[in-house]
Amino acid sequence: MTRYDPSARQWRPMTADDLQATCALSATIHQAYPEDDAVFAERLRLYPTGCHVYAAAEGIAAYVLSHPWREFDAPPLNSLLGELPATPSTYYIHDLALTPRARGTGAATSIVRKLADHARGTGLRTMSLVAVNGSAGFWQRQGFESARTPQLDAKLKSYGDDAVFMSRPLEAAGWHPSSRNIGALYERHADAFDRDRGTRLVERAWFERFRQVVPQGADVLDLGCGSGEPVARFLIEAGYRLTGVDSSPTLIDLCRSRFRDQTWIAGDMRKVSLARRFGGIVAWNSFFHLTPDDQRAMFAVFRDHAEPDAALMFTSGPAAGEAIGSYQGEALYHASLATAEYEALLAAHGFSTMQHVVEDPECGGLTVWLALRKGSLQSY
Repeated sequence: MTRYDPSARQWRPMTADDLQATCALSATIHQAYPEDDAVFAERLRLYPTGCHVYAAAEGIAAYVLSHPWREFDAPPLNSLLGELPATPSTYYIHDLALTPRARGTGAATSIVRKLADHARGTGLRTMSLVAVNGSAGFWQRQGFESARTPQLDAKLKSYGDDAVFMSRPLEAAGWHPSSRNIGALYERHADAFDRDRGTRLVERAWFERFRQVVPQGADVLDLGCGSGEPVARFLIEAGYRLTGVDSSPTLIDLCRSRFRDQTWIAGDMRKVSLARRFGGIVAWNSFFHLTPDDQRAMFAVFRDHAEPDAALMFTSGPAAGEAIGSYQGEALYHASLATAEYEALLAAHGFSTMQHVVEDPECGGLTVWLALRKGSLQSY
């Protein structure tokens, strides 16, 4: 059995015996914003895998508390969670604190890497945190970016005036690096995207086809809804009840300001689990931003949210591969599967292809799929 060497500085799992020393260290480092001992004890009880200490002969020099959580959310400072979410969508770093003697040793970078590997292994797509005490620069060097989240303003106040909510994508390695930045890119340039997208529906012909197979008044799920213009507006004015999902909180805020009577969700389309079904599903100019692996996984999401005879419409690329475009001077990721694989995935998840046009010249060169869910759900 490998024994812990107290003379060597290293990260190890936190135990109940470490709580007293860890809480004392927190009180020293976070004097302006203390947390009760009960917070540390609860985090360790709820998710021991995410709690570690950096120990040496002189005692505990650093600690970290982390756990799965809900994307674009943060618990208020000094609050108990009660329980972890049944379907988490991000890996949340609640607190990483180091004594001066532990800084500059690489300890912080090494534990962030370890937590990222763990989070990725559980299937989570992002990490998130609230940066305090001027630490945003460190977190930026670890791949985190600030995310404007108006719904968190009240909670962030409990962390101090300089608190910044930050997130980092965790897509699997192997695809182009820009595949990890789609959500953050659209959040950074949300206002520019809304302006550039405009209100002209150049794809009207396809949405008229969608209307022909989705009864008026049906519930429609719009995955990657952007700012609600012009696609969501068309669907709403056509009499559909809309639920829109987008990873950019700013774009979702624009949707809420424009269409207050509809349902808007800031979140990752890959993690959608709404426990309800829809008469129509749209993933227009959003689905093709996912990696090929994520696109394959999305067909289960489509299936699980589709009513019998529901319509599914999405855009893809014309052939298998990655294509890196540009927006606002940044790399913009696109990917596609082969036509035959899309057809196979649709069939395997209970859909039949109704129409498919490659690089439709009447729709800006987009490649479009319109499929119908088979009437019976008994086999799926």
